[in-house]
Amino acid sequence: MTKLKPWNVTGQTKVLTTPVFEVSNLSCVSPKDGLEKNFVVLKAPEWVNVIPVTEAGEVILVNQFRHGTGEFSVELPGGVNEPGQSPLETAQRELMEETGYSSDDFTHLCSLRPNPALFGNRCHTYVARKARPTGQTHFDENEDLDQLLVPLGELEAMVLDGRIDHALMVAAICLFLAKSRKGF
Repeated sequence: MTKLKPWNVTGQTKVLTTPVFEVSNLSCVSPKDGLEKNFVVLKAPEWVNVIPVTEAGEVILVNQFRHGTGEFSVELPGGVNEPGQSPLETAQRELMEETGYSSDDFTHLCSLRPNPALFGNRCHTYVARKARPTGQTHFDENEDLDQLLVPLGELEAMVLDGRIDHALMVAAICLFLAKSRKGF
């Protein structure tokens, strides 16, 4: 049990609103010294990722250009949790939209905090077993994805050698592999 006390928020000013997130400045009083200090926080919707595994034991990954790095990134299918959708419904939708695959066997793997110092949202990851092609992809307006079918046994090597280096993907994949070794 912690003896620490939370900071008291005395004010919040929205600095910027974008289609992806809101930036706010929080005025907070430190429980340690009573002084008011400012912090920048980002408000974003919940995010959802899927680890789709086919009956042949392949994982479906996507490769896409990311503007933050100016590079291509190998990732799990996923996206923003839309208002009115549960994370599971978002996982099912994103799997179909980005890969053309679906599954009747979704299991919640984890819900992680992307960066609690700045973000208040969570990233939910589901495993979709027995994923099979059932339709066409329907990319969002700014998406252009390549699909990769990777043997499940190669997934760990892709993380270890840096072919997959998106932190949220690495965390989800490592949890998936660790839990799978214990019968998940």
